[in-house]
Parts: sequence; C-alpha cells; structure tokens
Amino acid sequence: MARPKSQEKRNRLLLIAAQVFAKNGLSASTASISNAAGMAEGTLFIYFKDKEELINALYEDIKQDLSEAMLLGYPHKASVRTRIRHIWNRYIDWGMKNPHKLTVLHKVKVWEGLRSNVREATMARFAEIHSLYDTAIKEGIFQKVPRDFVIAMLSAQAETAMQFMRQHSKDSDLYKEKGFEIFWNGITRKK
Repeated sequence: MARPKSQEKRNRLLLIAAQVFAKNGLSASTASISNAAGMAEGTLFIYFKDKEELINALYEDIKQDLSEAMLLGYPHKASVRTRIRHIWNRYIDWGMKNPHKLTVLHKVKVWEGLRSNVREATMARFAEIHSLYDTAIKEGIFQKVPRDFVIAMLSAQAETAMQFMRQHSKDSDLYKEKGFEIFWNGITRKK
C-alpha cells in the first residue's frame, strides 16, 4: 500500500526547485533538486510525474504566491492611483523577499514547456488587476495601450527599482517612490 503524499514534502520540493532553477536554470536535474531537499532521488516523482510537470506546478505556485501578496489588503474602493500604488508596493515587497522566485518566473515565462492551461489559470488570479486596467482606460486615466504592455512596463520598472534598492539599500525608499512616479507619469494621459 502506497503512503499518502505529504503536502509538506511537496511544498519543500517546490521551494527547493525554485532555488535550484534560479541558480542553475531550468536545465538543472531533478536529482539536484531531490538532493538539495534532502530526499531520495525518486521522491520527486511521487509528487510530479516528470520535470515538465514540476516546472508547471512551480510556476502555478509562484504565481499564486505573487497574486496573494499583491492583492492582500487591496483597496477596492480607492482611486486608480492608490490601487496601482498598492500593486506596485506589494510587487516590490514580494520581489525583494523572493528574488529566486522572481528569477524563476522570468525563466519559465519563456520556456516552451509552459502549458497554456497553466498560463490561463494563473492569469485568472490577476483578474482584479486586469479590471483595474479596464477602469483606468474607461476613465481616461491611462494612455490607450494594450493591457499586457502596461503590465510588462510595471514589472520592468518595478524590477529596476528593486535592483537599485538591493544595490543602494540606504536609498531604497527613494527608489521605490521615484520608480512609481516614473511609471505613473509614463502611463497616464497628460491633460
């Protein structure tokens, strides 16, 4: 009789996989992940049928963690600027605490094995942010550019702020604040 799967072991494998993939790329072996997790080599395959399933599960797990972080305490009734600022701050806070997860997200986004159903399911977690974009367009606050472009610009500029925050920790609040101002001024319509 097979032993029941442990959620704790599965979570540990995902955590270690994120660290290993961030350091060594997606070509890192499953054996290196099992070894780093302090588990027998075959244990990983009890939880994930193959490496592709592991990477897709890891992507889902990281996106869930990110969406929960970004939407924690989300001010639904606040102004568009306040809500965008909340998203910006929470993304930066999450990225500063989880640099290995951020690195893995970038690697998996361009990986050919990412399943479309996984990509779509993870996008659904960010429906509130997509709705915010729609509101900003409808109210004439944002320039008329595609939503994916706005999200990509927010990510790129927030990650640039994070890079400077890591390099110049004494000025981290300045980079977080000025980064948001630059993003906001770049995306809003001039009146």
